[in-house]
Amino acid sequence: MLLSEKEFKKIAELVYRRTGIFLDEKKYSTTGKKIEKFIQENGYDNFRSFFHEIRFSKDDKLFQSLINVVTVNETYFFRENYQFETLINYVLPELHKIRPINEVIRILCAPSSTGEEPYSIALHLLQENKLVEERDFEIFGIDIDSTVIEKAKKGIFSKRSIQFLPPKLLKEYFTQLDNNSYQIADSLREVIEFKVVNVMNKLELRRLGKFDVIFSRNMLIYFDDASRKEVAMNFYEILKLKGYVFLGHAESMNRIVSVFRAKKLGESIVYQKP
Repeated sequence: MLLSEKEFKKIAELVYRRTGIFLDEKKYSTTGKKIEKFIQENGYDNFRSFFHEIRFSKDDKLFQSLINVVTVNETYFFRENYQFETLINYVLPELHKIRPINEVIRILCAPSSTGEEPYSIALHLLQENKLVEERDFEIFGIDIDSTVIEKAKKGIFSKRSIQFLPPKLLKEYFTQLDNNSYQIADSLREVIEFKVVNVMNKLELRRLGKFDVIFSRNMLIYFDDASRKEVAMNFYEILKLKGYVFLGHAESMNRIVSVFRAKKLGESIVYQKP
């Protein structure tokens, strides 16, 4: 069975309506092959029966599995490390000063992918050490892809994923399982909460509570303008006053909405809720 461009467009429209993720028709040849393989592996011999099932079934497992196939989840520890340095050297000390001392500072990674980003934040906090001695922190990782969330919870990473970690941290917080896999320490796995959440779903986001910092790097490039604006306003709603949003280096909140204030802190451009 060959997935036609018309059928690919139907899938793309359904994914967009439910998630805000834009499947570019230019990627029909690559993403289309992944979807085609997924349809066959799930026992459907024609597109019509598959599409009917994924569109009308009350069971979201099939749709969730499709999302797991079409989303991109490529990351590694300490990626764009200058932003973590900005978090530790500028953002968290500022928030530490203005938040009541008994208030937990809450950090959200959306998307978290397989966990490298939230674990990187935890490792930077441990390296800095002073802040965690004076205040409690909570780190959450969310992603629409249930497969990567399960991987994040297990905390097992490839050699490529940990290639930029300082040897001292690798030795102190990781156990080598074989030639190509390392597991992060239980002490770190236990302090980060991972959940499957769609950033387009306001109710799901509200249930997480309010946050002081949101990392959302390299996600909005997969959305169209309308969806970017909706996600940005969802973030605005769950961000505390004076809280910060970090985006990827190629992304700009100012091109999406005007409610955040751009600030240059260290080597990073960050966006504050005034």
